Amino acid sequence: MKIRILKDVLIEVEKPRLEEVWDQELRRWNELNIESIQSNGSTADLITFEGDVYLEVPSDCFEILRS
Repeated sequence: MKIRILKDVLIEVEKPRLEEVWDQELRRWNELNIESIQSNGSTADLITFEGDVYLEVPSDCFEILRS
């Protein structure tokens, strides 16, 4: 699915293959291809097709453009 970032936000990205976590900024109006979304209430974990996990992204910071 494709999502659009609605406002700038600093998140943590987990790369399971390397067992590492680092900070990344998501910029307003960027569009990302996401495999799945795991909702945690007011936040969500976004899983990419490469297996990276964008951890605890605020739900009001993105919108789903198409599934």
